[in-house]
Amino acid sequence: MSWFKRGAKTDDPAPPAKSPAPAPAAAVSAPPKPSQDDMASLESLAERKAPETLADLFLVMEEHLNELELEDIKVLVATLKQPPPLVERLSSGLDDPEELREAILSSPTLSADVLRVVNSAAFALSSPMSSIEHAVTYLGTTMVRGLVLQSAVGQVMTFETDVQKAAYMRIWRSSYVASAAAQAYAAALNLEHPSIHATRALLVNIGDLALISARPELSVIYAPKTDLLSRVEAQQHDIMANSAVLSSMLVRQWSLPEDLCESLRHSLTPLTWAPDSNERSSDKQREDLILYLACRVGDAVAYGGLKDIADFDLLAQESPDFFYLPDYLRRLELGGLLRVLGDRSHGRRVQQIVDTFGG
Repeated sequence: MSWFKRGAKTDDPAPPAKSPAPAPAAAVSAPPKPSQDDMASLESLAERKAPETLADLFLVMEEHLNELELEDIKVLVATLKQPPPLVERLSSGLDDPEELREAILSSPTLSADVLRVVNSAAFALSSPMSSIEHAVTYLGTTMVRGLVLQSAVGQVMTFETDVQKAAYMRIWRSSYVASAAAQAYAAALNLEHPSIHATRALLVNIGDLALISARPELSVIYAPKTDLLSRVEAQQHDIMANSAVLSSMLVRQWSLPEDLCESLRHSLTPLTWAPDSNERSSDKQREDLILYLACRVGDAVAYGGLKDIADFDLLAQESPDFFYLPDYLRRLELGGLLRVLGDRSHGRRVQQIVDTFGG
Protein backbone atom coordinates (compact mmCIF):
# COMPACT_ATOMS: atom_id res chain seq x y z
CA MET A 1 0.00 0.00 0.00
CA SER A 2 2.75 2.42 -0.97
CA TRP A 3 0.35 5.18 -1.95
CA PHE A 4 -0.41 5.72 1.73
CA LYS A 5 3.16 6.93 2.25
CA ARG A 6 3.44 10.64 2.84
CA GLY A 7 3.82 12.76 -0.26
CA ALA A 8 2.55 16.14 -1.31
CA LYS A 9 -0.64 16.70 0.65
CA THR A 10 -3.71 17.66 -1.31
CA ASP A 11 -4.57 21.26 -0.48
CA ASP A 12 -7.36 21.55 2.03
CA PRO A 13 -8.62 25.12 1.76
CA ALA A 14 -8.75 26.85 5.09
CA PRO A 15 -12.15 28.26 5.94
CA PRO A 16 -12.11 31.93 6.94
CA ALA A 17 -11.27 32.47 10.58
CA LYS A 18 -14.20 33.52 12.68
CA SER A 19 -14.00 36.70 14.70
CA PRO A 20 -13.74 35.92 18.40
CA ALA A 21 -17.06 36.06 20.18
CA PRO A 22 -17.48 39.00 22.58
CA ALA A 23 -16.99 38.15 26.22
CA PRO A 24 -20.19 37.78 28.24
CA ALA A 25 -21.15 40.65 30.48
CA ALA A 26 -20.43 38.63 33.58
CA ALA A 27 -16.77 38.37 34.52
CA VAL A 28 -15.15 35.06 33.71
CA SER A 29 -11.88 33.65 34.89
CA ALA A 30 -8.94 34.02 32.53
CA PRO A 31 -7.84 30.90 30.66
CA PRO A 32 -5.00 29.09 32.42
CA LYS A 33 -1.50 30.09 31.38
CA PRO A 34 1.42 27.69 31.11
CA SER A 35 4.41 27.96 33.40
CA GLN A 36 7.82 28.93 32.04
CA ASP A 37 8.95 25.35 32.52
CA ASP A 38 6.00 24.10 30.47
CA MET A 39 6.77 26.54 27.67
CA ALA A 40 10.42 25.49 27.69
CA SER A 41 9.35 21.85 27.46
CA LEU A 42 7.00 22.59 24.56
CA GLU A 43 9.79 24.42 22.71
CA SER A 44 12.17 21.51 23.25
CA LEU A 45 9.71 18.82 22.19
CA ALA A 46 8.68 20.78 19.10
CA GLU A 47 12.24 20.48 17.75
CA ARG A 48 12.22 16.66 17.64
CA LYS A 49 12.27 14.71 14.39
CA ALA A 50 9.12 12.79 13.57
CA PRO A 51 9.45 9.00 13.96
CA GLU A 52 9.50 7.11 10.67
CA THR A 53 6.26 5.26 11.39
CA LEU A 54 4.48 8.60 11.65
CA ALA A 55 6.34 10.45 8.91
CA ASP A 56 5.60 7.66 6.42
CA LEU A 57 1.86 7.53 7.06
CA PHE A 58 -0.34 9.40 4.59
CA LEU A 59 -3.63 10.31 6.24
CA VAL A 60 -6.40 9.44 3.81
CA MET A 61 -9.22 11.96 3.40
CA GLU A 62 -12.42 11.37 1.48
CA GLU A 63 -11.14 13.33 -1.54
CA HIS A 64 -8.14 10.99 -1.86
CA LEU A 65 -10.32 7.97 -2.63
CA ASN A 66 -10.89 6.90 -6.22
CA GLU A 67 -14.40 6.15 -7.45
CA LEU A 68 -14.24 2.44 -6.66
CA GLU A 69 -12.80 2.96 -3.17
CA LEU A 70 -15.32 5.68 -2.40
CA GLU A 71 -18.17 3.46 -3.57
CA ASP A 72 -16.99 0.67 -1.25
CA ILE A 73 -17.04 3.05 1.73
CA LYS A 74 -20.47 4.37 0.77
CA VAL A 75 -21.77 0.79 0.64
CA LEU A 76 -20.34 0.14 4.12
CA VAL A 77 -21.93 3.31 5.50
CA ALA A 78 -25.24 2.63 3.74
CA THR A 79 -25.65 -0.69 5.58
CA LEU A 80 -26.48 1.28 8.73
CA LYS A 81 -30.03 2.37 9.37
CA GLN A 82 -31.08 5.95 10.11
CA PRO A 83 -30.86 6.62 13.86
CA PRO A 84 -33.75 8.00 15.95
CA PRO A 85 -34.50 11.74 15.41
CA LEU A 86 -33.15 12.49 18.89
CA VAL A 87 -29.59 11.99 17.60
CA GLU A 88 -29.96 15.15 15.49
CA ARG A 89 -30.95 17.12 18.59
CA LEU A 90 -28.03 15.66 20.55
CA SER A 91 -25.61 16.76 17.83
CA SER A 92 -26.53 20.39 18.53
CA GLY A 93 -25.53 20.16 22.18
CA LEU A 94 -28.72 19.72 24.19
CA ASP A 95 -26.95 20.66 27.41
CA ASP A 96 -29.93 22.02 29.32
CA PRO A 97 -30.94 19.28 31.81
CA GLU A 98 -34.67 19.94 31.43
CA GLU A 99 -34.52 19.90 27.62
CA LEU A 100 -32.45 16.72 27.71
CA ARG A 101 -34.92 15.06 30.06
CA GLU A 102 -37.88 15.97 27.84
CA ALA A 103 -36.07 14.79 24.73
CA ILE A 104 -35.32 11.40 26.25
CA LEU A 105 -38.87 11.00 27.51
CA SER A 106 -40.14 11.56 23.97
CA SER A 107 -38.74 8.12 23.12
CA PRO A 108 -39.94 5.28 25.38
CA THR A 109 -37.30 2.94 23.94
CA LEU A 110 -34.43 5.31 24.70
CA SER A 111 -35.86 6.08 28.14
CA ALA A 112 -35.95 2.40 29.01
CA ASP A 113 -32.41 1.85 27.67
CA VAL A 114 -30.96 4.75 29.66
CA LEU A 115 -32.54 3.53 32.90
CA ARG A 116 -31.41 -0.03 32.17
CA VAL A 117 -27.79 1.07 31.73
CA VAL A 118 -27.87 3.44 34.72
CA ASN A 119 -29.14 0.62 36.91
CA SER A 120 -26.59 -1.87 35.61
CA ALA A 121 -23.65 -3.17 37.60
CA ALA A 122 -21.35 -0.59 35.98
CA PHE A 123 -22.77 2.18 38.16
CA ALA A 124 -23.12 0.10 41.32
CA LEU A 125 -25.94 2.27 42.68
CA SER A 126 -27.08 1.61 46.22
CA SER A 127 -30.71 1.86 45.08
CA PRO A 128 -32.16 1.76 41.56
CA MET A 129 -33.14 4.91 39.65
CA SER A 130 -36.67 4.97 38.36
CA SER A 131 -36.82 8.34 36.57
CA ILE A 132 -34.92 10.01 33.74
CA GLU A 133 -34.95 13.26 35.74
CA HIS A 134 -33.05 11.53 38.56
CA ALA A 135 -30.56 10.05 36.08
CA VAL A 136 -29.84 13.44 34.47
CA THR A 137 -29.43 15.10 37.87
CA TYR A 138 -27.20 12.36 39.26
CA LEU A 139 -25.01 11.63 36.22
CA GLY A 140 -24.97 15.02 34.50
CA THR A 141 -25.83 15.91 30.93
CA THR A 142 -22.51 14.78 29.43
CA MET A 143 -22.80 11.19 30.57
CA VAL A 144 -26.53 10.95 29.90
CA ARG A 145 -26.06 12.26 26.36
CA GLY A 146 -23.53 9.47 25.93
CA LEU A 147 -25.94 6.85 27.23
CA VAL A 148 -28.66 8.09 24.88
CA LEU A 149 -26.33 8.04 21.91
CA GLN A 150 -25.10 4.57 22.87
CA SER A 151 -28.68 3.35 22.91
CA ALA A 152 -29.44 5.01 19.56
CA VAL A 153 -26.34 3.49 17.94
CA GLY A 154 -27.33 0.10 19.32
CA GLN A 155 -30.46 0.35 17.21
CA VAL A 156 -28.55 0.73 13.93
CA MET A 157 -25.44 -1.41 14.50
CA THR A 158 -24.93 -5.01 15.54
CA PHE A 159 -22.21 -6.39 17.81
CA GLU A 160 -22.43 -10.15 18.26
CA THR A 161 -19.02 -11.70 18.88
CA ASP A 162 -17.16 -11.35 22.17
CA VAL A 163 -14.30 -9.53 20.44
CA GLN A 164 -16.78 -7.13 18.84
CA LYS A 165 -18.48 -6.43 22.15
CA ALA A 166 -15.17 -5.85 23.94
CA ALA A 167 -14.06 -3.43 21.21
CA TYR A 168 -17.45 -1.73 21.36
CA MET A 169 -17.12 -1.10 25.10
CA ARG A 170 -13.56 0.26 24.76
CA ILE A 171 -14.62 2.61 21.96
CA TRP A 172 -17.56 3.89 24.02
CA ARG A 173 -15.48 4.22 27.17
CA SER A 174 -13.02 6.36 25.25
CA SER A 175 -15.88 8.46 23.84
CA TYR A 176 -17.47 9.10 27.23
CA VAL A 177 -14.21 10.26 28.78
CA ALA A 178 -13.27 12.32 25.71
CA SER A 179 -16.66 14.04 25.77
CA ALA A 180 -16.27 15.07 29.40
CA ALA A 181 -12.65 16.11 28.81
CA ALA A 182 -13.54 18.24 25.77
CA GLN A 183 -16.23 20.03 27.75
CA ALA A 184 -13.79 20.67 30.62
CA TYR A 185 -11.10 22.02 28.26
CA ALA A 186 -13.53 24.26 26.37
CA ALA A 187 -14.91 25.63 29.63
CA ALA A 188 -11.41 26.27 31.02
CA LEU A 189 -10.54 28.19 27.84
CA ASN A 190 -13.77 30.24 28.09
CA LEU A 191 -14.99 29.01 24.71
CA GLU A 192 -18.61 29.47 23.79
CA HIS A 193 -20.90 26.45 24.08
CA PRO A 194 -18.57 23.85 25.64
CA SER A 195 -21.29 21.26 25.11
CA ILE A 196 -20.71 21.46 21.34
CA HIS A 197 -17.12 20.34 21.88
CA ALA A 198 -18.37 17.59 24.18
CA THR A 199 -20.82 16.35 21.55
CA ARG A 200 -18.14 16.27 18.85
CA ALA A 201 -15.97 14.12 21.10
CA LEU A 202 -18.91 11.86 21.83
CA LEU A 203 -19.52 11.28 18.12
CA VAL A 204 -15.92 11.20 16.88
CA ASN A 205 -15.65 7.41 17.23
CA ILE A 206 -18.89 6.67 15.44
CA GLY A 207 -16.85 5.57 12.41
CA ASP A 208 -14.99 3.01 14.53
CA LEU A 209 -18.31 1.58 15.69
CA ALA A 210 -19.56 1.41 12.12
CA LEU A 211 -16.38 -0.37 11.10
CA ILE A 212 -16.57 -3.14 13.69
CA SER A 213 -20.28 -3.55 13.00
CA ALA A 214 -19.75 -4.03 9.26
CA ARG A 215 -16.37 -5.75 9.50
CA PRO A 216 -16.30 -7.82 12.74
CA GLU A 217 -12.85 -9.23 11.93
CA LEU A 218 -11.36 -5.75 12.40
CA SER A 219 -12.46 -5.64 16.04
CA VAL A 220 -9.02 -7.03 16.97
CA ILE A 221 -7.35 -3.70 16.18
CA TYR A 222 -9.13 -2.20 19.21
CA ALA A 223 -7.38 -4.44 21.72
CA PRO A 224 -5.98 -3.04 25.00
CA LYS A 225 -2.65 -1.17 24.73
CA THR A 226 -3.16 -0.40 21.03
CA ASP A 227 -2.50 3.16 19.90
CA LEU A 228 -4.25 5.38 17.40
CA LEU A 229 -1.50 5.21 14.81
CA SER A 230 -1.65 1.41 14.62
CA ARG A 231 -5.44 1.50 14.31
CA VAL A 232 -5.34 4.05 11.49
CA GLU A 233 -2.67 2.03 9.67
CA ALA A 234 -4.79 -1.12 9.95
CA GLN A 235 -7.94 0.68 8.80
CA GLN A 236 -6.27 2.22 5.76
CA HIS A 237 -4.63 -1.08 4.84
CA ASP A 238 -7.92 -2.93 4.95
CA ILE A 239 -10.59 -0.50 3.72
CA MET A 240 -8.43 2.20 2.07
CA ALA A 241 -9.88 4.77 4.49
CA ASN A 242 -10.00 5.46 8.23
CA SER A 243 -12.45 6.11 11.01
CA ALA A 244 -12.52 9.89 10.39
CA VAL A 245 -13.66 9.31 6.81
CA LEU A 246 -16.34 6.91 8.03
CA SER A 247 -17.49 9.23 10.82
CA SER A 248 -17.87 12.27 8.58
CA MET A 249 -19.67 10.33 5.85
CA LEU A 250 -21.94 8.70 8.39
CA VAL A 251 -23.06 11.93 10.08
CA ARG A 252 -23.64 13.45 6.64
CA GLN A 253 -25.81 10.48 5.71
CA TRP A 254 -27.72 11.04 8.95
CA SER A 255 -28.25 14.71 7.97
CA LEU A 256 -26.48 16.01 11.05
CA PRO A 257 -25.01 19.55 11.02
CA GLU A 258 -22.30 20.23 8.44
CA ASP A 259 -19.98 21.81 11.01
CA LEU A 260 -20.08 18.53 12.93
CA CYS A 261 -19.25 16.62 9.75
CA GLU A 262 -16.31 18.94 9.06
CA SER A 263 -15.02 18.60 12.61
CA LEU A 264 -15.09 14.80 12.46
CA ARG A 265 -13.48 14.91 9.01
CA HIS A 266 -10.43 16.60 10.55
CA SER A 267 -10.45 14.69 13.82
CA LEU A 268 -7.26 12.80 12.91
CA THR A 269 -5.27 15.63 11.32
CA PRO A 270 -3.24 16.46 14.48
CA LEU A 271 -1.91 12.90 14.30
CA THR A 272 -0.07 13.30 10.98
CA TRP A 273 -0.26 16.93 9.87
CA ALA A 274 2.66 19.00 11.14
CA PRO A 275 1.47 22.40 12.42
CA ASP A 276 3.58 24.34 9.91
CA SER A 277 1.86 22.56 6.99
CA ASN A 278 -1.68 22.64 8.38
CA GLU A 279 -3.64 25.09 6.23
CA ARG A 280 -6.73 25.24 8.41
CA SER A 281 -7.38 28.53 10.18
CA SER A 282 -6.02 28.96 13.70
CA ASP A 283 -9.57 28.87 15.10
CA LYS A 284 -10.26 25.56 13.39
CA GLN A 285 -6.92 24.14 14.44
CA ARG A 286 -7.75 25.00 18.06
CA GLU A 287 -11.05 23.16 17.75
CA ASP A 288 -9.31 20.20 16.13
CA LEU A 289 -6.67 20.13 18.86
CA ILE A 290 -9.16 20.23 21.73
CA LEU A 291 -11.06 17.34 20.16
CA TYR A 292 -7.90 15.35 19.42
CA LEU A 293 -6.40 15.89 22.88
CA ALA A 294 -9.65 14.95 24.62
CA CYS A 295 -9.81 11.76 22.54
CA ARG A 296 -6.25 10.82 23.47
CA VAL A 297 -7.15 11.18 27.15
CA GLY A 298 -10.17 8.97 26.48
CA ASP A 299 -7.91 6.42 24.81
CA ALA A 300 -5.51 6.54 27.78
CA VAL A 301 -8.40 5.41 29.97
CA ALA A 302 -10.01 2.91 27.57
CA TYR A 303 -6.89 1.34 26.07
CA GLY A 304 -4.13 2.27 28.50
CA GLY A 305 -5.93 1.68 31.79
CA LEU A 306 -5.43 5.23 33.14
CA LYS A 307 -7.30 5.54 36.45
CA ASP A 308 -6.76 9.19 37.36
CA ILE A 309 -6.68 11.90 34.69
CA ALA A 310 -4.45 14.02 36.94
CA ASP A 311 -1.77 11.37 36.35
CA PHE A 312 -1.85 11.99 32.60
CA ASP A 313 1.36 13.82 31.65
CA LEU A 314 1.13 14.92 28.04
CA LEU A 315 4.78 15.93 27.86
CA ALA A 316 5.89 12.46 28.99
CA GLN A 317 3.96 10.56 26.32
CA GLU A 318 6.22 8.60 23.98
CA SER A 319 3.60 7.29 21.54
CA PRO A 320 3.63 8.81 18.03
CA ASP A 321 -0.02 9.70 18.69
CA PHE A 322 1.22 12.70 20.69
CA PHE A 323 4.20 13.74 18.58
CA TYR A 324 2.82 16.96 17.07
CA LEU A 325 0.78 18.08 20.09
CA PRO A 326 3.51 20.09 21.87
CA ASP A 327 4.12 22.16 18.73
CA TYR A 328 0.38 22.71 18.25
CA LEU A 329 -0.01 23.81 21.86
CA ARG A 330 2.89 26.22 21.46
CA ARG A 331 1.81 27.69 18.12
CA LEU A 332 -1.85 28.02 19.07
CA GLU A 333 -1.04 29.48 22.49
CA LEU A 334 -2.85 26.64 24.26
CA GLY A 335 -0.05 25.69 26.60
CA GLY A 336 -2.37 26.41 29.53
CA LEU A 337 -4.11 23.12 28.77
CA LEU A 338 -1.14 21.40 30.40
CA ARG A 339 -2.30 22.84 33.71
CA VAL A 340 -5.90 21.85 33.04
CA LEU A 341 -4.85 18.25 32.39
CA GLY A 342 -3.44 17.88 35.88
CA ASP A 343 -6.00 19.98 37.73
CA ARG A 344 -8.81 17.96 39.30
CA SER A 345 -10.97 21.06 39.71
CA HIS A 346 -11.22 21.33 35.90
CA GLY A 347 -12.00 17.67 35.41
CA ARG A 348 -14.39 16.42 38.08
CA ARG A 349 -16.88 15.23 35.50
CA VAL A 350 -14.06 13.59 33.57
CA GLN A 351 -12.85 11.83 36.69
CA GLN A 352 -16.36 10.63 37.55
CA ILE A 353 -16.53 8.95 34.16
CA VAL A 354 -13.03 7.54 34.56
CA ASP A 355 -14.05 6.12 37.93
CA THR A 356 -17.16 4.58 36.38
CA PHE A 357 -15.74 3.22 33.12
CA GLY A 358 -12.01 3.09 33.78
CA GLY A 359 -11.86 -0.53 34.90
